[in-house]
Amino acid sequence: MKHLHNKRGIELSINFIVMLILALAMFSGGLLLVKKMFGHAEKLKGSLDAQTEKQIEKLLDSGSPVVIPLSTKEIFRNEYGTFGVGVLAQFNGKYTLEVEYQNGYQKSSKKEIPKTEVNAQEWLSGVPATQELKKNEKGKYMILVQVPKGVPSGTYIYKVTVRFHGSTDNPPLPDMPEYDNPLQMIVKVP
Repeated sequence: MKHLHNKRGIELSINFIVMLILALAMFSGGLLLVKKMFGHAEKLKGSLDAQTEKQIEKLLDSGSPVVIPLSTKEIFRNEYGTFGVGVLAQFNGKYTLEVEYQNGYQKSSKKEIPKTEVNAQEWLSGVPATQELKKNEKGKYMILVQVPKGVPSGTYIYKVTVRFHGSTDNPPLPDMPEYDNPLQMIVKVP
């Protein structure tokens, strides 16, 4: 009888160890899945997609010095979107991308949203950004826009400017503070 009691104890211990191993395997599998999902989101966040890069290349090949392939995007609250900007260098030197919030309009009434009510400049990441480019080189910039919770539905307009700062062989041109005419970037919050 004593001998039978010990077998049950060993059987219970083995069942416990098997369950513990299965639980650890499932937990580590869940961690790997979460890491993979967040890793993919970080990769997406840190680079322009291939389609945007192709559109920038195509537009720059047409001879435009500064281009934005998709200048209007709909971005939901608490999410982000990316805008790509391309620059075709006409001179050797530094080119700086600057983005400035201009104004916003409510979706329903089309009334202007006061700048004091929404600080849309803080939604931006990646600007200002400077690149050293050689003549005829194509520079690509990425602007990340993250719309916070609680923002009124509407259209938010930004002014996108590229400035040429010159180099030792090409000083900046005093009569040309902006490299090209400013462009608009529009964020629509539904």
